Amino acid sequence: MKKRYHAYQTRQQMHERDYEIFYYSDSKLEKVSLHHHDFYECFFFISGNVSYYIEGKTYALKPGDIVLVDTTELHQLIVMDHSIPYERIVLWIDKSFLNSLSTDQTDLASCFYAKKDNVIRLSLDLQQTIRTILHKLISIENYTGIGSDILYKSYFIELFVQINMALLHNNIRPDADVKKSIMITGIIEYINNHIEEELTIDSLSEHVFLSKYHLLREFKKHSGTTIHKYIIQKKLILAKELILKGMPITEVFKQCGFGDYSNFFRAFKKEYGVTPKFFYSTYNQDS
Repeated sequence: MKKRYHAYQTRQQMHERDYEIFYYSDSKLEKVSLHHHDFYECFFFISGNVSYYIEGKTYALKPGDIVLVDTTELHQLIVMDHSIPYERIVLWIDKSFLNSLSTDQTDLASCFYAKKDNVIRLSLDLQQTIRTILHKLISIENYTGIGSDILYKSYFIELFVQINMALLHNNIRPDADVKKSIMITGIIEYINNHIEEELTIDSLSEHVFLSKYHLLREFKKHSGTTIHKYIIQKKLILAKELILKGMPITEVFKQCGFGDYSNFFRAFKKEYGVTPKFFYSTYNQDS
């Protein structure tokens, strides 16, 4: 049967309510900028020569790898060799949808926030199981027959039960290719734990007892971005979460440690293309 690929989507927002699935194969995809989503992202890597920056770690993917990205995690794709098609199945999942499928006993979303690493390397049998479920989801994209309102939910439950069981029982291969710096991992953890404060390069260099030059160089090397941009993006992620929870925008910038509203306003509009007030009003209309 001929493979049915999707056209690559450059957008970073979901158009559907519960989930979206894409079967991609690209030979000319350029570097994707550092970004995050307001939804969970899970993708199954099939082929290609690519690396992924995720929260200061660099993963060299192998066929069969599963990548799990939480809503607060900054990530970036780097294509190493365009001669090999970059093929993968990408799944975007609304947080509330996955939570609605969970129970008091089984939290299907735990694989996104309780994981040790973002890339998991399953056994060949589990790889085939996951790929089969994903193809089932692709096959019912335009299905409108009996059970169309619930069939996809059963596939999601099966998929994330399998992934969570693999993580819970450590049924994964321990040879995922990841490069990381203990120092940079510690800095990122410190930033995330103090993101509500006014963080500066000087204070961070003093915290880790490194010169600013060495800190800036090492951070860019391991994270794919500058410390300043990373801090701003993390503050904006927190800002969006607070806005969605109903906090007044005039309080959000203070809670996120921006210092003043004008800096917050400019950074938010530059990153997301809309003002904080527009983002809030659009969310309320969609809710």
